[in-house]
Amino acid sequence: MVLAAPAAAVDDPARPDARVTHGPSCRPGGVVVEVTAGTVAYAVTLATTRRPAGEDSAEVAAGETVVLRTGDVAWGEVVDSRLEYTALDDSGTAYTDELDGFVFTRPSEEDCAAIAAPPGAGDVPPPSPAPPATAAPSSPGEPTTPGGGPAEEPATPSAPAGAAPDVLPVPGLPGPEPAPGSPVDGGVSPGGAVVASSALVAAGDAVTLTGAGFTPGEVVRVRLADGTELTAVPAGPDGQVLATVRIPGGAAAGATTLALVGAESETVAEVQLRVAAAAAPVDRDPVPVPLVAAGLALVVTATGLVLVAAGRREQTVPSGPPGSA
Repeated sequence: MVLAAPAAAVDDPARPDARVTHGPSCRPGGVVVEVTAGTVAYAVTLATTRRPAGEDSAEVAAGETVVLRTGDVAWGEVVDSRLEYTALDDSGTAYTDELDGFVFTRPSEEDCAAIAAPPGAGDVPPPSPAPPATAAPSSPGEPTTPGGGPAEEPATPSAPAGAAPDVLPVPGLPGPEPAPGSPVDGGVSPGGAVVASSALVAAGDAVTLTGAGFTPGEVVRVRLADGTELTAVPAGPDGQVLATVRIPGGAAAGATTLALVGAESETVAEVQLRVAAAAAPVDRDPVPVPLVAAGLALVVTATGLVLVAAGRREQTVPSGPPGSA
């Protein structure tokens, strides 16, 4: 992993250059930075947001190189590092390199276990031993073995242990889709593996990919299925890759594939994600006028029926005999 030097360091050969050589991965450890002094000696401190006072420091003489390391990073922990420089030539020069773009998140223990597990491990239990066969008396004319028992029929070849069963397509129905997080069939070079921090991501959101099996130091490009390149990161000394990418805001909902492609080894590792549909905005418009009018019409009709019924009751009340009042 190579860090571009700060602009001031590029213009001033007296200032040191730095490059990040390692970030948190599935192995124990933390951030490792290599600092090479220019023509002036400097005191340099590697500080982080979790330890602002510094996790490692050294004095580097002109033209010399030192390596600074943070402490171990916990599973899933985020670490943001910076370098603080102070010149040792009594000039009072001091500055900070924020190491922009190198905010690391160590993968979770579950993600690392998924990378390390061999394909199909634990999927199929070992077969139990078959009970001993009992010889049955043979019928007249039935072929027999030299021992006197009936001849065995040729065994039907079975699928190897751990192999996925063949799925026959049903006419008129689409074939099964690969599950999110599983590699897509076709063209995947052996040796590469990648897991995503989430199998479901919304368009416009970020997802972290953790890959392994690449050549140490090679550039690994992250691409969508349509070839769109999202980012490029260098592989660490152990061949592992950690990249955080943002799914384009206009990505269609449904299954999509992210591929990690090694520039030198041509190793390809693919992972399938499912892009969630954007949430539809809540309609806060008033009730449509036709519905209001229909409701009022129902109320008026019901009121009219009540009045008519009341009038009929008044007309049917019998009156008393004349003069009875």
